[in-house]
Amino acid sequence: MIVPIESLRELMFAACQAASVPEDKAGCVVGHYLSGELRGRASHGVAKFCFEAQFFSEREGPPRIVREHGALAVIDARREIGPISAAYAVDVAVDKAGALGAGVVGMINTQRYGILAQWSERITEKGFIGIAMNTSRAEATPYGGRTPFLGVNPLSFAVPTLDEPVVADMSTTLAPMGALWEARRNNGRLPVDCFVDAAGHFTDDPDIARSAVVFGEHRGFAISLLVQVLTGSLFGFPMGPEVTDTWSTGYTFIALDPSFGGQVDESAEQNSKLLHAIKGAAMRDGTPVRLPGQESKQRADHALNAGVVHLDEAVYRRLQARAAGDFASD
Repeated sequence: MIVPIESLRELMFAACQAASVPEDKAGCVVGHYLSGELRGRASHGVAKFCFEAQFFSEREGPPRIVREHGALAVIDARREIGPISAAYAVDVAVDKAGALGAGVVGMINTQRYGILAQWSERITEKGFIGIAMNTSRAEATPYGGRTPFLGVNPLSFAVPTLDEPVVADMSTTLAPMGALWEARRNNGRLPVDCFVDAAGHFTDDPDIARSAVVFGEHRGFAISLLVQVLTGSLFGFPMGPEVTDTWSTGYTFIALDPSFGGQVDESAEQNSKLLHAIKGAAMRDGTPVRLPGQESKQRADHALNAGVVHLDEAVYRRLQARAAGDFASD
């Protein structure tokens, strides 16, 4: 169905009010999940807002730093709502990068958020290189495997340029687990060759799927393993099968100051020159090179210009229920 963006925004604010989200924080929460929807990331947009809203009332207090050493800091989010805790962690990383040249922040005990791109982008607003990543329960297996032992382990980075930043946002699996949950709710099918059953065979049946498959075969497995370490043992957080729920999931935010402690920063100009060269590269079919994040930005621009988005009818009904104070129905 086609829904006006403003209607979605109003319903999401009403849901936040029903869940007692502080008025000054509701905009952060609504804007974050709505951004995911506008960018075409349906599994991380309104549908995820509706799912996560059932936990909004479990927040215990504002996040706080519990350990820090130089450029590193560890945050106990105290079960804060995901976009609120992530915004706090990004601010800590940016402050450390401004003072020390780098900020590497780990966070745990938080509710989940949607897309990662918003956080890496936010870091580039200060002219820094931004990186955001997190783990999850052991729900992913390498190509050919049948035992899940890694998280979906999404990763985002943003690089400043003289214009808009270049932003990549991807899971290290061929499809996000959100696709599985939505398929189960809506009696849908899974993307082809992205999930496997208990025997390790590909399946598009969400009821028998047990694991998401890591992209890129052995190379993708290596990247996922790196993300696991950077969101786990680097800060003393659980990893693999030890990640049992939302509260034991690790998150990492990194801000890097390319000016290297006071030198004239020419990195944005250098990055822009590189992009110019990339855009001039020849593709076999004659189309220009598609930069990371380019397609999702175009989707968002188109949706904002049109003032509407396409939304699954079941998701819209779920959002209406949340706005009415019903956080249990699905």
